[in-house]
Amino acid sequence: MQCNSLDEVRANIDRIDNEIIKLIAERGTYVSQASLFKKNEEGVKDKSRVEKVIQRVRDKATTYGATPDMVERLYRDMIAGFIKLEMRDFLSNTAGGNSETLLKNLDKIHTTPMGAERIKRNLKLADTDVVKHCKEIIASANSKITCNGKNWYCEADGTVITINATSYTIITAHLK
Repeated sequence: MQCNSLDEVRANIDRIDNEIIKLIAERGTYVSQASLFKKNEEGVKDKSRVEKVIQRVRDKATTYGATPDMVERLYRDMIAGFIKLEMRDFLSNTAGGNSETLLKNLDKIHTTPMGAERIKRNLKLADTDVVKHCKEIIASANSKITCNGKNWYCEADGTVITINATSYTIITAHLK
């Protein structure tokens, strides 16, 4: 469609932007639903699926006369954003109140050297393997495990431990 003024061009761009945003919102509802069918975090990230989508949209870009590189960049950014949202939903669906997920992955729990020093200080521990100590608390029968957003929280024996739900890194631990 040939426009007769800058205002007409902008009105059409605004109309198209409105439709794009509606479609992105609709796509988001399906991404959220997809998290219900995923079995693990690798399934959420599904790199082979991402690459298939990228190839498909590059082909469509060529068919419709868009710049494939630009479309790819847009889709990679959009997909990365949706993966973050889907991961949040996945963790909420699988981890929210379901301590079994954390307990099944106890062997993945670790911390950084700086984290270990901080935890030793916070828990007033001397020469102790802080990861082993935290794992024992997490696995104890009286531990209360919850997941909120991107973190697991474990409370037991007067200690609160915060663990990243994606990487299983102990972020911090402190006494109540």
